[in-house]
Amino acid sequence: QKRIGEGGMATVYLARHDLLRRPAAVKLLKPARATDEMIARFEREVQMASSLAHPNTVEIFDYGRTRDGLFYYAMEYLDGLTVGEIVARHGAVPVPRTIHILRQVCAALGEAHGKGIIHRDIKPENIMVCRYGGVYDHVKILDFGLVKHVAGKHSRDLTRSLRILGTPLYMAPERLRNPADVDARVDIYALGAVAFLMLTGKKLFESADDLQLTSRILNDEPRRASEEAAQPIPVELDLLVLSCVEKRREERPQRIADLLEAFDALALEHRWTQAAAELWWSSLSNPNK
Repeated sequence: QKRIGEGGMATVYLARHDLLRRPAAVKLLKPARATDEMIARFEREVQMASSLAHPNTVEIFDYGRTRDGLFYYAMEYLDGLTVGEIVARHGAVPVPRTIHILRQVCAALGEAHGKGIIHRDIKPENIMVCRYGGVYDHVKILDFGLVKHVAGKHSRDLTRSLRILGTPLYMAPERLRNPADVDARVDIYALGAVAFLMLTGKKLFESADDLQLTSRILNDEPRRASEEAAQPIPVELDLLVLSCVEKRREERPQRIADLLEAFDALALEHRWTQAAAELWWSSLSNPNK
């Protein structure tokens, strides 16, 4: 029906599923990028994403090739905004809402990590906050394009030709040094960088270009969210976010389950209710409210 998104390798369209009679999002690999290497990566992305069933992971309906031979996959269409869009339009996210969103991301990553699947591209643009099945602020993780299966053996390492893909700001130092040497803790680092942005409305590291950014990620100590945020940040949350973006992965939380447990505890004290979420979404359609 119309184009709704575009990246370096693929274009996403809004479509309607003939049999299910519901909207769908169709991701098409661009013809210019349809090399054997890219097709292998695209196919691996959809196969791994299809193996996940968590309600906070985008649901894949189908995949294959068009009549013209283009590789595609169809997934659920989501009525929402990415975390990146929310921060760009509305600034920093309140502490209770940040906790509510991030604990859902952790829950989805918990299933993926349990299956040996690392996302490797957690960033604000890949976290969608939705109105979903009557629930407000339901989170969906998108785009498993840089996914890696640490438990499986591939005939070739697709990472080797994909060094420059991804968003440097959310890449852990070890991934910048060696893209193939990663484990689940790169997703934990990325989650910490996303949390910093949500709480402060600012990037974890500011830079003029990717080269300077890479140098800062590798060498500069990250700032605490409490030092940059206009809102008060609970000490426990402040230290948790800081621990996620430690340079050495051994000093970060070691399992996504540990993060989920921490966010669950924080959510008891800093509650984000459905009433508050509904009020926020209704204000989008009625700016004067």
